[in-house]
Amino acid sequence: MHEPQQAQVSPGWEDAERAERLATRIPAETGFSAAAVSEACLATADPDGALAGAIRALAARRERYGRPASPAALGPLVLVCAASRFLAQLIAARPRLVDLLGCTRFPHRPARLRAARCTDALALARRLRRHKQVEVLRIALRDLSGASVPEVTRDLSRLAARAFDAAVQFHYRRLCTQHGPPAGRTATGPSGFCVLGMGKLGGEELNFSSDADVIYVYDRDGRTQGQNALDHFAFYARLAESVTASVGSPGATPEGGFVFRVDLDLRPEGRSGPIVNAIRGLELYYEAQGAPWERFALLKARPIAGDLEAGEEALRALQPFVFRKYFDLKAIDEMRTLKARAEKDAARAAGIDLKLGKGGIREIEFFVQALQLLHGGRDSNLRVRGTLKALDRLLYAGLISSRDRDELAEAYVVLRRLEHRVQMVAERQTHAIPEDATERERLARRAGYADAAAMERELAVHRAQVESRFRDLLRVAGGGAPGEEPRAAAAADPEAGLAERAAALAELGFDQPDSSAEELSRLARKRGTPFHDPQPLGPALVTELAAAPDPDQALRHLADLFGALANPRATTELLAQSPRTTRLLVSLFGSSDFLSRQLLRHPELIDQLVLRGAAALVREKADLQTDLSNRLRTLPADDVEGALTEIRRFHNEEVLRVGLHDVAGALDVEEVSRQLSDLADVSVEACFALAAADVERRYGKRDATMVVIALGKLGGRELGYHSDLDLLFVYSAPGEHAANHEYFARVAQRLISHLALPLREGILYRIDTRLRPSGSAGPLVISFEALANYHLREARLWERQALLRARPVAGDHDLFTRAFAQVLEPSLYRPIDRATAAKDLLAMRDRMEREIAAESPGRYHSKLGRGGVVDVEFAVQFLQLVHGGRQPSVRSASTPQALAALLSAGLLAPQDHAPLLRGYRFLRRLESRLRIVRDRSVDRLPETGLELLRLARRMGYSGPKAGEELLGEYERTAAEVRAAFLRVLGAA
Repeated sequence: MHEPQQAQVSPGWEDAERAERLATRIPAETGFSAAAVSEACLATADPDGALAGAIRALAARRERYGRPASPAALGPLVLVCAASRFLAQLIAARPRLVDLLGCTRFPHRPARLRAARCTDALALARRLRRHKQVEVLRIALRDLSGASVPEVTRDLSRLAARAFDAAVQFHYRRLCTQHGPPAGRTATGPSGFCVLGMGKLGGEELNFSSDADVIYVYDRDGRTQGQNALDHFAFYARLAESVTASVGSPGATPEGGFVFRVDLDLRPEGRSGPIVNAIRGLELYYEAQGAPWERFALLKARPIAGDLEAGEEALRALQPFVFRKYFDLKAIDEMRTLKARAEKDAARAAGIDLKLGKGGIREIEFFVQALQLLHGGRDSNLRVRGTLKALDRLLYAGLISSRDRDELAEAYVVLRRLEHRVQMVAERQTHAIPEDATERERLARRAGYADAAAMERELAVHRAQVESRFRDLLRVAGGGAPGEEPRAAAAADPEAGLAERAAALAELGFDQPDSSAEELSRLARKRGTPFHDPQPLGPALVTELAAAPDPDQALRHLADLFGALANPRATTELLAQSPRTTRLLVSLFGSSDFLSRQLLRHPELIDQLVLRGAAALVREKADLQTDLSNRLRTLPADDVEGALTEIRRFHNEEVLRVGLHDVAGALDVEEVSRQLSDLADVSVEACFALAAADVERRYGKRDATMVVIALGKLGGRELGYHSDLDLLFVYSAPGEHAANHEYFARVAQRLISHLALPLREGILYRIDTRLRPSGSAGPLVISFEALANYHLREARLWERQALLRARPVAGDHDLFTRAFAQVLEPSLYRPIDRATAAKDLLAMRDRMEREIAAESPGRYHSKLGRGGVVDVEFAVQFLQLVHGGRQPSVRSASTPQALAALLSAGLLAPQDHAPLLRGYRFLRRLESRLRIVRDRSVDRLPETGLELLRLARRMGYSGPKAGEELLGEYERTAAEVRAAFLRVLGAA
């Protein structure tokens, strides 16, 4: 879920006279004038606090170093001091941090934890605490500069994990020197000992002042192998005690303080239980004594430090306890008891408690975790850590509506952001909005509100929505339909008039109530629909429609579905029996025009919605091949049309499966592309087999062979919805060349026809062969010899670029291996003049922008425009062509993998790698959302209005200004990508 950046609101000076006096104390040697510092402070949420903190830090730095600070440090310094007295004091104590604040890379790059050279436990504890101070400052600056809540909590959680891991490694080696390593282990590890992060730490949702809830486990019992041998339990108990002290004891150093407060109360038997447990001991405890609340505690458990495989083994052993196989009344009774306890705690919370109060963070987490625990035994897709990810999976499972997901996710982000602002002030473990009026106003401004009243109004809305969902938890947990809504009942009434329907729909939030009322009236006139006769399903459906991302679109598609059915009663009965199927269908209709139209063209795919619980989140290519082969095996060998129909049905079902997971947010953009690419591979392979067999039956067999080579997005396994397939056809050529050419041209033409032929089930793919030698003017198929002659002598730069993604998808893979070794590799990686290549690529990009993208202010093309996807791809391909000959490790067809390889090889600077990778992922996700929402290939962003707002919401933005936030993020991302692109090509 994206959190839009919140601008800080400045109130002016609270005490102008004091501010004037303080400003006169700014040392001249700092490099900043009193006017510059005062002006910078006035732009913050707490100018007085910013000024006091900045002056202390700058004075301390002058005393320590005696030279001016970087001008770039002033803005970050006053921003941090305005938000946190704790961080202001930290900077004054360690004035070197002022220089880090002035470094542009500081907010984006975690500091390295150098603990390996520590000589004793005291040195380690000091190292961990100093590292934590730098990292908390870095993460706070990111937070205050607009990083999302998930990014901030992930950074804090990984900081804790690094601290635990460093402590485990150090103390394990130390104990091994005293007692020898455990049986079957060595002093260099792996240790057999793992730290399991629990709760927020396990879910990567840690706060600025969170405890680190952990459980220590080890793999098996035995004895160590040294002179002072110990039982494994005693060895690992000492290890656990030492790790706890290094991370969590305020007395571990003379200076005091902890890295994170370590809480071990979630271990078996709590404070009275052993500090560490063997895996088998854990298993026996939870089997015999495990309480319902402990299932909640283990839901987010994650190995974070030490021997991670031992931790994974422990979690596998505990899965049957956490996720029960069967949904039973006892489980509901347990949830009812725990829910009542949570309600009692919320009622006791004084003031506005962001975590424990009514409508607070705990209620969101309980709602999500209860549904995961109740249904995760049968649906493994629900077994995810993290609240926002789990909300996405619950949506896909049909357990909550799109509105449920969106409102709970938005409330969670708002509450967690405020929680961070509260805790950042003094690093106190508090979740309460301050009662002091002045402090409350400061908090509101730090969070981007005009004043405390505006903050409290937004909080009241979100908390009321959360409280409503929480009250309804037990009905949702049982998979029940929503209760009847009077306005929904009025809209669904078969006897209602158009005006009455439209008024009810307008109150429910439909944007086009008049046209939607007409759709409902049309449905009411058709026998067998949920709206023809009075029945509970009608109002329930309207309630679900109102909760869809686009209610009007959802109703249009629902009306089209029932309108196309000769006997709609069967579908009505199916929806009445399965509220989860109803919810998922409506969510799909309101989210994706593309997937909806597929369902409307092929209503039989509704069966896939019913079976969604068995639909794998990810399917491997081999699994797809086996499934399709089994389907085709049942058809006669000469039934080509039947086979093409079956391939299309398979393809449509798989696109629907991937798209449903995508719409629900359960897959990242790279996994979506990989699965769509694997599906294309399997489809091309099957169609090629049909084409080759058909030509062989008609014209006989040839000694020569042919390979189908994927280029472009398919070659890089980066395919999107509606993507064309870029294909190249190469054949070996013994015997008469002309006869072979004609023969394989027939195979290629037949393959293209099989893929692009519009049958009732649609086409499979549009095919683009313009990347072949000589482009559209060249022959469709090319012999091995002709390929060699062309690419070793004539190939232009853009053709060499295209070959960087070449890989075989069908036919003779050995032929491709030979062609790559003898032709493509020598052509690709022959010496290149860097300056000339850069000039050619820049000229090519300029033509694309002018002639195709045709951008103007506010009118953007995410693929070909300035700072678009192609900038990232060209930067990567330029470096691959320049360095690939000497550095084979960078020759990846995948853009993200190539970026990682180039960074690892030292051929791409970190300050260029970060914006290129971030930009690529953002732009590809935007492209995916554009194409899945619309039923066509599109790369141009909507400029304004409702369409832009809906796109922004599907990208995870929220609030009335979501569209503006999306455009702002796009502009920043595109500018960063273009700057990095120009630096890579040496044109900056």
